[in-house]
Amino acid sequence: MQRGSVAREWVLRFLLIVISVLFALSLAEMVARAFFPISDGRDNVTLDGRPIKDWFEPGSVYRQVSNEYDAVTTITDKGHRVPGTDGNPDVIFVGDSFTYGFGLRDDETFASIYCDRLHLACVNLGMPGSGTLRQVERLEAFITRWNWKPKEVKLFFFGMSGSFSSGNDFVDNFDRYVREHAHQGLSEQDQREITLQSQQPIGFAERLISWQEWLLQRSTLVRLVKYYWGPMLKSLVVADPGRERMEVALIATRESLAKLDDLSKQVGFTYKIYLLVPVQDIIRGTDGDTLATLNRVSPILVISTAHLFRDRPQDYYFAFDGHLNAQGSRQVAEFLIQNDQPHASSRDSR
Repeated sequence: MQRGSVAREWVLRFLLIVISVLFALSLAEMVARAFFPISDGRDNVTLDGRPIKDWFEPGSVYRQVSNEYDAVTTITDKGHRVPGTDGNPDVIFVGDSFTYGFGLRDDETFASIYCDRLHLACVNLGMPGSGTLRQVERLEAFITRWNWKPKEVKLFFFGMSGSFSSGNDFVDNFDRYVREHAHQGLSEQDQREITLQSQQPIGFAERLISWQEWLLQRSTLVRLVKYYWGPMLKSLVVADPGRERMEVALIATRESLAKLDDLSKQVGFTYKIYLLVPVQDIIRGTDGDTLATLNRVSPILVISTAHLFRDRPQDYYFAFDGHLNAQGSRQVAEFLIQNDQPHASSRDSR
């Protein structure tokens, strides 16, 4: 009888703790909504605040707006973000939203800083939400349409081999490859890899990330936590891609980079591939693994930018958004300028 009383007492204590925690969280949520309102996500709007639908409407000017930025964005008459040129470009920048300059003003993107400093005719073909194959297709389409003969193409690969989170070029390449090529004209080995990945269960970390997205849509308190401690939280919750899915992603990445290599030979430009990594890859110290993984499938040696952010990585990324902020973008630009300055100087002297 005494043991039963003790058990009931512990159950009551536990319930009291749970109720207290829930009450405290509810109170904190009400305080956050009343005094620290913060929205989830980001919007593209006209200069006077009306929503827009098209990222790349030729000749348009709009604002990227979120909790962390309000950035004026200009699209050239050719349908890509500035910088642009009426003639033949010296350098074309290719990549995803990091290259495009998510959350950055026109003059803050590393493409703009680099080209302005070196007085080069440049084009920014960065495309948010794209994988490497889509980026190379976009490059080829613009080269063909405008008959460009660039001297150099700089491709920026944003990825993390140890996580299968959204925005990762490995993931974008994987998704497109599976969607378009599953079991069609593949080798037996590739078919086996795709079959294995399709049977792979969703891990706890992936479920946790999906729950986080659900909470972010509904809780101001959760949004505040991400706003102030985003980079650290991202480093703690990482969705392991698994060997099978990563191998398929590498097949897709290899093919897309091979297409870039073929295009460079056809058109006659040189190219470089740079690795941009998410903040959690640097905090976790796993960016070296990502570089080694990408180099497994790259036709040329990939140049990492992770060392630019090691001192205080959280200072160079938007905490809530995850993209490079203005300071991080400058770091990349200065690195590119430092490495290309001698070549640019010698060309200008001729």
